[in-house]
Amino acid sequence: MPIMNGFEATEYIRKTMKLTLPIIALTADVTTVDLEKCKAVGMNDYIAKPIDERVLFRKILGMVKKKPILFDDLKNKEMSNQIKYSKLDYLNRLTKSNPVLMMEMISLYLEQTPALIHVMQQSCESKNWEILQSTVHKMIASFSIMGIAIEFENMAKKIQENARNRKDTNETKLLVADLADICLKVCIELKVEENRLKKSIEIIK
Repeated sequence: MPIMNGFEATEYIRKTMKLTLPIIALTADVTTVDLEKCKAVGMNDYIAKPIDERVLFRKILGMVKKKPILFDDLKNKEMSNQIKYSKLDYLNRLTKSNPVLMMEMISLYLEQTPALIHVMQQSCESKNWEILQSTVHKMIASFSIMGIAIEFENMAKKIQENARNRKDTNETKLLVADLADICLKVCIELKVEENRLKKSIEIIK
């Protein structure tokens, strides 16, 4: 924006205009979104580029149907000690709780996943079923390591099945949108864990 950035605009809406209307942060890279700053200025939610209209629509619909949840409430819900979308028990066992190895594997996931999400969305949109199937296969490979729940893995396998059968259905598009949203939330959770591990490694040094 030419005069204010998103943070300044949100702060003006909240503090000067005293409005409680829902505000969704738009970020180019979900792994680098400044969660604390979004929370501090009063944003309600976030969405990453490339924008999936279906995910955005569901977020907006959820906000207008009920009392808006502020970003700090959302963060407390998603970033509580009980991680909702990913559990790192297996990664702990795999690395024998070595913080350096854990951080390397998490960093690799964070590096690869946003690009895979983008390819998945684009291949679904362009009906490139072979690319969609192979991309989702690559994503599934890391699910067990990052402790992503079996229901989400089944969702990914259903996308693979539809792609293999070249099913251009609304179900396929919705599944792709939902899986993209879930994987982005996993990225945010893992970014928090990556930062925690970095601090623990610095303390050890």
